[in-house]
This record gives sequence, C-alpha cells and structure tokens, in this order.
Amino acid sequence: MTEWLRRLSWPLPWWYLPLPAVAVFVIALASTWESLSWPYQEWQYTSAQFHQQTALAAPVCAAWAAVVAGRLTAPSRIFALPMGRRVGVPVVRQHLAQLGTTLLGGYLLGLAPLVAVTVVDAEFGGPDLPVMVSGLLGLTAAVTVGYLLGVLARTALIAPVPFLLFFAFAVAGSGDDTYAAVLPVLHVDPELGQVENPVMVVFRCAFFLLVTIAAGLIAAQVLTHRVPRPRAGLATAATFTAVPAVLAVLGISTTPDLFRIPPDPPRQCAERHGIEYCVHQGHASQLDDLIAALDPVFTARGPQEQVKRVYDRALLFADPLTVPETTHVAVLTPNIPPASEASFVADKLAGIYGCVERYPHRGAESGGDHPYDRARDLASWLMHGGHAVDDANSFRGLDTDTMREWMTAHFDAIRTCSLDTVELPS
Repeated sequence: MTEWLRRLSWPLPWWYLPLPAVAVFVIALASTWESLSWPYQEWQYTSAQFHQQTALAAPVCAAWAAVVAGRLTAPSRIFALPMGRRVGVPVVRQHLAQLGTTLLGGYLLGLAPLVAVTVVDAEFGGPDLPVMVSGLLGLTAAVTVGYLLGVLARTALIAPVPFLLFFAFAVAGSGDDTYAAVLPVLHVDPELGQVENPVMVVFRCAFFLLVTIAAGLIAAQVLTHRVPRPRAGLATAATFTAVPAVLAVLGISTTPDLFRIPPDPPRQCAERHGIEYCVHQGHASQLDDLIAALDPVFTARGPQEQVKRVYDRALLFADPLTVPETTHVAVLTPNIPPASEASFVADKLAGIYGCVERYPHRGAESGGDHPYDRARDLASWLMHGGHAVDDANSFRGLDTDTMREWMTAHFDAIRTCSLDTVELPS
C-alpha cells in the first residue's frame, strides 16, 4: 500500500495525499457527529451539510493544494522545468485530479455516516442532489484556487494565504445572505418545510464550476508561458476569468431568496381536550410526544380561549404573518425534544410575554410581589401540570379547581402582567 501511495504522490512523500484527506474526513465527521444521535433526521439538513461543512474543509483543502503546487510546479524543480513537454495543461490536470479525488473522497467519507442515518431515520423526503453537488463543486473550486495561488507564488509557504482567504469567505457567508449566491456556506440551515431555492442552487453550481475552470486554465497558462511561447489560450483564460467575475457581481447584487416553501405540506393531526395538534409529516413521530408535553399544561389551565391550536412551524413557513393569535407555533427540531414547548405554552397562558413587553429590563424571582414574579410563578405552576415545585412559589398548595376559577376571573390581569392589582387565591 505504501509503495502504491509513493508512486501516486511522487515526487512528494507518500503521505502528502493521505494526510489532508484524513484531515478533511475528521473535520466533516466531527462537525456532524452530534447529529448522528438525533432521534430522527431531516433530508433538508443532511443535504445542506454538503456545503455547510466546507466552512473549515475548504480552507484546509485550498491551503494543501497551494502546498502541492508550490512544491511541484516551481521552475527550479528538475521535474518542473519550464521547457518540459508536459508543463501546462497535462500537469495541471494530473495534479488537480489527484488532489480533487483525494480531498473530496475524504470529505464524502466524513459525511457518509450522516447520510446513512438519514436514510434510516428520515420520515419525509429524500436527498437534494443539486444541493449536495453545489457543496462538492464549492470544495473543488477551493482546491483549484489554492492550487493556482501555489503556482503563482512558486513556493509552499503561500499556504496560509489561501487558508485565511477561504476562512474569510466562510465567515462572510455565515454572517448573512449577502454573499449566499457565490459562497458555499449559508448563514442558516434549511428546516423541514423549506427547500433551498433551486434557481440559486443552479447559479451556485455554475459559478463554482466556472471558478474551477478559470483557475485551472490560468494555472496551466502560467506554467506554459514561463518561457517565450505563442500565447494562444491566454485570451480564453481571460474570458473564463471574466465570466465568474460577472456572475459574482450579479449574485451579490441580486441576493435571491435562500429557500422556497413548497405549498400544502403534508400533515398529521390529532385532537386532545379541545386542542388541535398538527405537525408536518416529517415530524409525525413527534406528535404523540408533543401532545404528552402540552396536554398537562392545558389541563391545569382548564377551558380557555387563548390557545386552541398547536401547529408545527414546518407547516407555516408559507405565510407566517397570518397565523391566528390562538395558534401556538411549535418549533420542532431533531436536536430539541418536544417537551421544551411546554414552557412556551405556559409562558403564554401566564402572561409572561406581556411582562417582557411591560418590564423589558427586569427579571423574575419566585415568591415575589411584583407582577412579573407572580407571572413567573404561575407559568411554573402551569408547566408542571398544576404543581408548584418551588417552595417559594406563590401558588404552592392550591388545588387545581381554585386556580382555574382564579385564572378565568383575572384573565385580563394575567394577560397584561398586572397581577399586583388582584388578590391571589387562597
């Protein structure tokens, strides 16, 4: 095996190709390791990781490509003499083929476990192949640009420059969507109920491909014309340089929508004690857990008109501004259990949102006389199904029927965070 690697990487040491491949493999695997244990998977997230994980993988690939180019193409090397017959396109093709195959292979192996668990655990949809390809093309562009910088610098010491350059690109992409059309990394992952905008995905693929072609052509032309020769092909390289530049300006200036919302998403619904629960089909396994988490809160509150429906946010992306006030929007994600929604429903029923608006700079303490303190105690009582778990809670020891009557009688005071104006139940 070592002999085969030695022949493959000659005249460089045998570890020059496996080492960066292992590094990229570790980056991709470590970055997605936590998600492997999620109770279910979403294809939107998994597909997006093919470009999201380039945030660190691309700088590493670009830096190593610059090292290889600096070591192999410097004109002082006996195997890279300017008059050599294979200088130019043949050598660039060979170098980039080896680098691309090795680095992208390591990247794909690092993402393979996530794809495998998604195949098993995803409840809706399938892989978004164009999105996945856009990530691989983005990584290929990083390899080629890094290689070009190594050719221009004629030394491996240039490696920190492409690393910092592509790391800066990753930072720019993770900030907002200004550069989303021309950088692999998006500032937000798509969720169930969203798909990456196909127009932007195609644009990104075309842009990364043209950057790869342009950088490869320029590297070949630089190597070919280190001695006086006919300059045929320079105009072609200049043209391919201009095309991605124009596309970059177009992409940055237009900033298309990141996601498209499919109409009429499939859903699964159930009713419990007068409350309608609906989740996206991709969250069907979470419906029972969501009901189990919220039903004790609604039961403790008793009959009420504040919340009549609980809807999965994945069903509401199409028109979030028209969601009725009586609908609680549940945010269901693979890394957060549905039980966390109980606190949000309890806060709404206890008037916490009114307290936050009325007293934005004040916190709450259990057992206090301030209306914010009382609202927090009420939210805690509701969240725990009609039980006060804190000894200082103002509602400790009160039976459920008494609390229901009191909450109904003082609905407006609860909603407006004015519980200091009413007498507590006893």
